[in-house]
Amino acid sequence: MRLGLLLVAFVVGCNVGPSTLPTQRPLVADQLPYLVDRADVQRWFLRNDWCRRRTWAQTDEFVICNPRPYLNPTTPAMYTLARYDDEGRVVAFAVFTPVPCRMYGRCDGILGRTFYAAEDEFVDRSNGLRQHLADRGRAVEPQRVGLPDMQQRMFDALTAELGHRFGRPTWQDDLRYGVTWASRTSEVGLFVAGNGGWLVETHEIRGAPPGAVRPLQTRR
Repeated sequence: MRLGLLLVAFVVGCNVGPSTLPTQRPLVADQLPYLVDRADVQRWFLRNDWCRRRTWAQTDEFVICNPRPYLNPTTPAMYTLARYDDEGRVVAFAVFTPVPCRMYGRCDGILGRTFYAAEDEFVDRSNGLRQHLADRGRAVEPQRVGLPDMQQRMFDALTAELGHRFGRPTWQDDLRYGVTWASRTSEVGLFVAGNGGWLVETHEIRGAPPGAVRPLQTRR
């Protein structure tokens, strides 16, 4: 079973309305509880059609093995990063899901928003997945324009589903570029990243020391 946002992205890409979406998706933290050993996280992903990509001292990245999993072949594959503490136990996830391009080629984007890589707010390219993911998403400079149609549809559907799970948000951007929740164990976020090509869903354990980030180990 694939994690996070893949089913929603596929459905929106097929132009099916949010009302048809499932009321509860399997989330990354459902399949891999916090503090699971790194080796178990790696085995789970590799058994479930994900391939390794980049690896750092305390982060692993996995990408859907099919490089073109969506109906529009220009839409890239979803990827997930897992961060570990000093004991090698998972303490955070970030799931990056592309906003699908339209069936016949047009890709919605946010005019005037920065063109930095969508992951840069959340990923240090030398050290892996950053700490305090929800804080980082909340700190992104507010936007002055509404979301394009495809981004809005995905964001609304996922916000409703996560709200069903986690209740009232702890924070929400006025123009709906980001929203966060808190559960007993987690801080959860959903953000429109970069120039709107990706949504990132973050899950991070609460109340546990994240561990110091060590230098880059290997990259794949």
